[in-house]
Amino acid sequence: MDLRREILRNVILCQALEPMGKKPNLTSRSEDAPTRTKLEYLVIASVNSCWAFYDLADRILTAGRQPDCILDLAYEAQKDSTRNRLGGKVNFGQIQLLIPLVAAQVLEYMDSGTHENVEAILARTGEVLRHTSERDVEYLEKFIHLGYQLSMRHHERIGRPDSPDLPRLRGRFKTMYDACRSFQNIHAVREMFEGYPYSQQVYRFLLHNIETGILPASELVHRFLLPEIGRPDIAADFIAVGLYLVLTKHPEGVLFV
Repeated sequence: MDLRREILRNVILCQALEPMGKKPNLTSRSEDAPTRTKLEYLVIASVNSCWAFYDLADRILTAGRQPDCILDLAYEAQKDSTRNRLGGKVNFGQIQLLIPLVAAQVLEYMDSGTHENVEAILARTGEVLRHTSERDVEYLEKFIHLGYQLSMRHHERIGRPDSPDLPRLRGRFKTMYDACRSFQNIHAVREMFEGYPYSQQVYRFLLHNIETGILPASELVHRFLLPEIGRPDIAADFIAVGLYLVLTKHPEGVLFV
């Protein structure tokens, strides 16, 4: 088993499968979102961005430890995401959440010889965040700014111009963990800082509903999450991570019936 190829496959699948379920006010196989994001944008983005995760796994395996920088690959994933498509930062949140998770998975594999222990992987994500560097913070800022630029261009294209304030991180924080601690008002940031609680909730829900099908279960769990999170797109990002964890846990299982 080549862990790099397994990760690449699961990154593609979790991002491409998430929008296949019907969720209110989001792109699905039956309708586009109000933001005019099309299903093909999401599928193309999932394929385009996956190679950065292959490179992440390869970099860690080659170094035999967490390298001095991993967030440059989040930037590369977001940059590659736009190839052959319109739309904005359609998989920004998923890239952000998956980079530390995949890094933790590879590190756990090197220590234990298994890549399927979801609980151990999740427990290790905080360690990954704490062991990031100032260079990671620099690339985190570049990643965020690129996402904002993609979003602004998309909003201009659909006649809804937006000019958000770009956060400045370089020189303020030494690690991604420090940056996360200061921006916990952002859902995805808080999710990473707290050890992926919503993603774990999604993962467990999907596992308990495998027999009736993962996609119907993803539709149902989105309805449960939405009142608490308040953002359909953020809930969808957590579902993508939950799908990644299910695929990791059951690499050969029949999950789609």
